[in-house]
Amino acid sequence: MGRLQKYLALILGLIIMMVLSICGASLYEGYRQTRISAITEANNVTLIVQRAISRNMEILSLAMDTLAYRYQHPLDLTHASDEERYNYLFGSTAAAHHITALAILDADGYVRVTSRRSASPSVVVNYSERTYFTVHRDSADAGLFISRPIKANLGNELPVVVLSKRLSRKDGSFDGVVLMALDMSYFRDLFTGLTLGEDGIMSLYSDDGVTYMRVPYHPSSIGREITNNPNFQRLRAMLVDNDGNFFARAHTDGVERLYTFRRIPDAPLIVLLGRSERFIFKTWYDTLYSVLLLLIIFTALAGVLLMLVRRELLKRVAAEKQLEDLARTDGLTGLLNRRSLDEALLAVWQRSQRSPTAGFSTLFIDVDYFKRYNDTYGHEMGDTVLQAVAAVLREHLQRQNDLAGRYGGEEFVVLLEQTDEHGALRMAQQLCEAIYNRGIPHSGSPLGVISVSIGVATMNRAPHQRMEDVLNAADHALYIAKREGRNRVCVAHPGQNDPLA
Repeated sequence: MGRLQKYLALILGLIIMMVLSICGASLYEGYRQTRISAITEANNVTLIVQRAISRNMEILSLAMDTLAYRYQHPLDLTHASDEERYNYLFGSTAAAHHITALAILDADGYVRVTSRRSASPSVVVNYSERTYFTVHRDSADAGLFISRPIKANLGNELPVVVLSKRLSRKDGSFDGVVLMALDMSYFRDLFTGLTLGEDGIMSLYSDDGVTYMRVPYHPSSIGREITNNPNFQRLRAMLVDNDGNFFARAHTDGVERLYTFRRIPDAPLIVLLGRSERFIFKTWYDTLYSVLLLLIIFTALAGVLLMLVRRELLKRVAAEKQLEDLARTDGLTGLLNRRSLDEALLAVWQRSQRSPTAGFSTLFIDVDYFKRYNDTYGHEMGDTVLQAVAAVLREHLQRQNDLAGRYGGEEFVVLLEQTDEHGALRMAQQLCEAIYNRGIPHSGSPLGVISVSIGVATMNRAPHQRMEDVLNAADHALYIAKREGRNRVCVAHPGQNDPLA
């Protein structure tokens, strides 16, 4: 009987393994085919968009060539009306929906002709310093130049991108520029007509990481640089093939997407299509859940066992996370402990070294006459004071990147990323006043209440070669604040022996 039970168990196990193998193989093949289909479809979409943009760029370039030719080879229009001269130069191009302006600039950067009928002739503007002018002045082989997005009041809905080409005299010397202002709504309207699916995006970037358009559209995205975005850096590394695709998680919204890109020929532009993994594999996931449900019913015992194991694992993960949180925070104040604070300071320092525009400030905070308070009221009340100070810090540090930690004893350190000296000083004064206004009685202080002294230091690349240099500067400023009477803020200034309050 026992042997039969073993055989039955073995047969049942083999049946379960066979079912699992068949289901697993079918699901894997379905996943693979879905992935291939998604990549193929995305490649087709980007190819269509690439050809649409490339074709329109070519048409616009030809329109600019026509304007340049007619300007340099004028007909005898002595007796023609202004409207006839206008139509001869610009034809129907000026009336195109997304073209906001056509113009000729002479070799000195002044407008010679423009399609803007409302342009005031009394307003003389020189464009000789604009990039779309200087690139042709300095090089005869620049070809069609495409500017970054520019905000312009030309009756356009969105910012414009300026297309420009060189005008040359017969001897090849520089004779000016023909330019066209293209409303960015052209790209938005083109992308909006595509089916992107749930959490899908369509973007147009330059080779150097400038955002020209992004759908879903938001005004703040136009002109934004994403050079340091890891996904864009990955894309740039693959540009040797002019097109490609990869799966990655977006750093802005955390959505996992299939990114498919394609370079626009003869233009520094890249089309990027992003379709969410959830949208791509929705049908496959539905099939997966159905199969899993059947397997759970068929293998009820295994399912129950798996649930029990999973429950224990979740308990273990929760316990480990709780231990990790306890290891990172100070048990008394709930702020970062010294070890975690040191790690945060080091991470911010390393970021500041990688980016020339990154900066930060530190506040060194010390509770005034704290030893007297402990001697007078006892250590238990002293702990209550430290908790009150920590509560004030949490109330005032609202930004996600702002951190506060207990440095040791009655000392605290506040880290303010992307904050200059003025902003750090304002925050320090607010903290100083807030703690004083708590009105915690302190008979051992001349002020009669608990107060703090704060030293402020802002990272300066010349004198600060290490994170310790910034902290030492803040500590020295704290020393001056205490020397000057406490309950005040002092700022460390590079090159000065004493900080200024």
